[in-house]
Amino acid sequence: MRVLPGILAAMAFLLVAACSGTGSGDAKSEEGLEKAVRRAAEGIFGGDLHDAYDSYSKECREQTPYTEFAAGMKLAEAFMEAFTGAKLKDLKVKDVEVRNFSGDRGEAKLVVEAKDIEGFDEGEEEEWSEWMWEDGKWVQVDCGDLGPGGVLGDGGDDAAPDDDEPQPVPTPGAGPAVGTPVEAGGSRYTVHSIEDPAKAGEFFGPDPGKRWVVIEVTQEALGKQVSGSPFDFTVQDKNGFIYDFDFGEKEPEFTSRELAPGQRQRGFITFEVPEDAEMVAVWVDADFPKPHTLIADLTRD
Repeated sequence: MRVLPGILAAMAFLLVAACSGTGSGDAKSEEGLEKAVRRAAEGIFGGDLHDAYDSYSKECREQTPYTEFAAGMKLAEAFMEAFTGAKLKDLKVKDVEVRNFSGDRGEAKLVVEAKDIEGFDEGEEEEWSEWMWEDGKWVQVDCGDLGPGGVLGDGGDDAAPDDDEPQPVPTPGAGPAVGTPVEAGGSRYTVHSIEDPAKAGEFFGPDPGKRWVVIEVTQEALGKQVSGSPFDFTVQDKNGFIYDFDFGEKEPEFTSRELAPGQRQRGFITFEVPEDAEMVAVWVDADFPKPHTLIADLTRD
C-alpha cells in the first residue's frame, strides 16, 4: 500500500467535504458550489473541524457523531505528519472543479497542492465527491467519507477492505508456503513464521472474544525505492474475512519506512482476530492498483 498517497487522498475527501454552514450566502449554482468547497478547504487547513462536520448532509451526521469525525481527522493528520513531516497548514488549494451540475446536485473535485512534501505526487489526492443543496447550503452526500474509517480510506483501491467484508478465499494448498519469497510491487516479501495464538503482551492484549495472530516478515527493496508499512498486510480466515494490522508488543516490530534498493527490514506484525476464526492466508497490498498479493498460504504444511 502506498501509505502517503492513501493518506493524502483520504484527507482530500475530507477537505472536499468541508463547506461552510447555513447562512454562508453561497448561491445555488456551479459558482456557489465551487466557492463553498474552496472556502471550506482553506478553512479546514486551519483545523476548523466543526464547519467541516456541519457540511455533511443530515443523514450523514445522524450516522456518525462529531466525536468520531474529529478523532478520525486528527488521526489522519497525525499519520500525514509522521510520514512526511508536513501538517495541514502546508497544503494549499490549487483548484476546484465542478461537473454534472443539475441545479441542486453536482460533483466537485478539490486539487490540493503540496510543495516540498516528500512522497507527494500531485494528482493522487484528486477525487470527485457528490454534493446536493440542502437547507440553503451545499452539503456532501457520501457518508462513507465521514468518521475514522473514511478518514483513513475505508473503501478505495488503495485501502484494505473492512474486517467484515468477505474476500475470495484462496484455494487451499495452491499458494506459497510460509518461508517462500514472493515478489510484488518492487519488493520481495518472506513470511518466516506465524504465531497463532500469540501471547498477550505485558501491558495489554486482545479484546474479549478475540486472539492475537503474529507473523514475522521480511521486505526487501529490489530495483527501486519502496515504502513499507504494517498497514500493507492483512490476514484472512477460511470464510473469506480479512483482518488488518493491530498494535501488539512483540519486538522488533515491522515499522513504516522507506527502503532503498537492496535494503531490507524484518519484524513482527500483530493482527486481532475472532477466537474461532481459522486463518488461511497472508496478503500484502504492494502493487496498486493491482489486487493484493498472496504471500503465505497458511493451509500448507
